[in-house]
Amino acid sequence: MRLSLLSSLRLIMFILLSCIYYLSVESHTTAQTVFVYAAVIVFCINHFLLVTPLVKKYFILALTLDSVFILGFVFLFPGSTIYLLLFGVNAVTLFLIAENKQIILGFTLAFFFMWSLCIFYSYQMTGSLDIMENIINFTFIVFEAFVGRLIHKLVHAQEKIELQYDELQKTHHALKDAHEQLHHYSNQVEELTLIQERNRISGEIHDTVGHKMTALLIQLQVAKELQNIQPEKSKQTILLCEELARNALQELRLSVRTLKDENRSFIATTRKILEDYQEMTGLKSNFHIKGDASQIPPSIQLDLTRIIQESITNAVRHGEATECHVTIEITDSTVDTFIKDNGTGSTEVSPGFGLKNMRERVQEHGGLIVFESNPKEGFIVKMSLPLKEIQWQLGGA
Repeated sequence: MRLSLLSSLRLIMFILLSCIYYLSVESHTTAQTVFVYAAVIVFCINHFLLVTPLVKKYFILALTLDSVFILGFVFLFPGSTIYLLLFGVNAVTLFLIAENKQIILGFTLAFFFMWSLCIFYSYQMTGSLDIMENIINFTFIVFEAFVGRLIHKLVHAQEKIELQYDELQKTHHALKDAHEQLHHYSNQVEELTLIQERNRISGEIHDTVGHKMTALLIQLQVAKELQNIQPEKSKQTILLCEELARNALQELRLSVRTLKDENRSFIATTRKILEDYQEMTGLKSNFHIKGDASQIPPSIQLDLTRIIQESITNAVRHGEATECHVTIEITDSTVDTFIKDNGTGSTEVSPGFGLKNMRERVQEHGGLIVFESNPKEGFIVKMSLPLKEIQWQLGGA
């Protein structure tokens, strides 16, 4: 569009200057009249060559034809320097379209040769030479060349900006599609994680509650058999059955609560677990969180909740703890958790099913978990989970 407009202005300039040449002579020869008409026709043809999509292919031919007819004006209308204005219009076209510096250099050298030839011919025909007029018109050519090159750079910069904008739009749409897919995959992973957790909890209910109910049934049968033979031992067995039933009910309530609260937020779920333990066992707890909990992915939130729950269960069941402190610190790269109770502790930590399960959960996320305990100093769980970079270390202690 811009090149078409400039080409139209170029055509108007050529026609106007041709008319000025024609009107500068009072009486015209047939050759002068025919040449002016022919020049106008050629300038019009060149105009259509320069507005075609193949302008970069035809512009050399168009400029060459223009130069030939400009020389014709010099030979048919000697003494005038208007031809330099025509060369100036040609210079705009050359510096606007040409990409190859060798082409520009070739046309520049050809211009100086033709200019020298024109000066020599005009001087031979008129016997005079207007140096100042030649200099002024030459500065017009230089100015037109600079303008043409400046427009060339502006057009190319605009084209580059439009191209980069189109690429940016394509990248934006691609990122948008990728984000939607990632969000979809994230929802699928979260759903699969919840299903896996439900299955695991169902297995725990079967293993723990089922085991206790089996033991309870056996003890009730024993109590029934001992009721008439050894009444005192039968009472003790019934008390044991009561304890087994209470423990089984506690395990069942916690598992049901876990399944029910899977859609709660991480903080709300953790607080509810601590409140339930306080209600059922009298355990006093302190929960401190530092940082933005929303930075923790749903899969890590789920496992972190289960680890806290398992730690508290062990503290009450095995350590007979009455107090427990849970601290979580969230940074841009890690989630650090510290769980400490005031239970009996032990001289040596021997990982059982619960601790092994906790370690497996942490290792799935490339994290690190450490268990510490001393007699009468309680039990400590230290855990660190990465958020951005995951690394697994194989081998070693």
